[in-house]
Amino acid sequence: MDIPASLLPDSYLWIAAVIYALFLAAALLTAPWSRIIDNEASHVYFGATAMVILLWLLHGGIQRGLDYHLLGVTFLCLMFEWQFALFAVSLVLLVTTWQGPAGWEAFAVNALVMGIVPILFTRVLLYVCQRKLPHNFFIYIFVNAFLAGAVSVLLASLLSAFIQHQAGVQPVDSIRNNFLLILPMLMFGEAFLNGAVISLVVAYKPRWIATFHDRWYLQGK
Repeated sequence: MDIPASLLPDSYLWIAAVIYALFLAAALLTAPWSRIIDNEASHVYFGATAMVILLWLLHGGIQRGLDYHLLGVTFLCLMFEWQFALFAVSLVLLVTTWQGPAGWEAFAVNALVMGIVPILFTRVLLYVCQRKLPHNFFIYIFVNAFLAGAVSVLLASLLSAFIQHQAGVQPVDSIRNNFLLILPMLMFGEAFLNGAVISLVVAYKPRWIATFHDRWYLQGK
């Protein structure tokens, strides 16, 4: 999913930079900073970010531009809200871009593919479920964590492949015969990762999850 800057024309990089800058500005202006100012919350936040850094550093690949790894973005969004999830992805990308071959010019396009799109999907799905479906613990775990994780990595992977195909660097046959075959396994792994993390945190430390409300999902059930 990480796209090297050398594979894309400058116009793609600039458009991604503008989109990323707009979302980052919105996150900075609307972030509920009070949620991470105490020692426990900040330790949990940076610990979760470090965990995601390890996930992104452990990646496989078929060919240049068509590598893959687990994201962990869904549980970041559910635990800390979308603004802090975007900040965490930005920190993760600082490390992985420094360590990897993608190049700093591709920072924004990779933030868009592996951060903004999964975060938006996770948050929109949560919004819809909270307003259209019963406030049920199992809906939160299986839809907003397991399913959201699986679909998020699918969207990120397809967007990465689409961008590279539109840029003329990845033919359809290469994407279909190599990259797409990995997606079912990647979706299963992503669903299990996010669902397991959220399940464990809900069981032991529900106060760490910004989007989980006891009075909705537990009280009176």
